[in-house]
Order: sequence, then structure tokens, then C-alpha cells
Amino acid sequence: MDPFCAQFDLAAKGDFIKDLTPQKRSLGFVMLVDEETNMMHVKFPKINALNWVVWQNHGHYAIV
Repeated sequence: MDPFCAQFDLAAKGDFIKDLTPQKRSLGFVMLVDEETNMMHVKFPKINALNWVVWQNHGHYAIV
């Protein structure tokens, strides 16, 4: 595990996450987690977007 992300929890499929990046994507629902590529597919209903987000948490999202 990356020592920089050890202090943050990792999201799992079905979790709600709050985006903390400057992109301000709001609240998202984790649809898929791909551990092999270190990415997760997240649906952001407020902005009607489906985005790939880095799975290992470096403080860029919080699990709600």
C-alpha cells in the first residue's frame, strides 16, 4: 500500500463519495472498482456524468 494513502479509507462498490478536488463534482456513487488499474467508475448524478476516478485515496475524495 502507498504510504501517502494509508491514512485515508478506500471506497468500495456501492459507496457514496464526496469529491474534494477543485473540479467540484459533488456527491458520487461508486459503480465499479478496478483494483488492477487503480481506478473506479463513479456516477455523479448532479452533473449527469460518469467518470473514472483514481481509486487509491490521496485525500481527493471522502466516503460518505
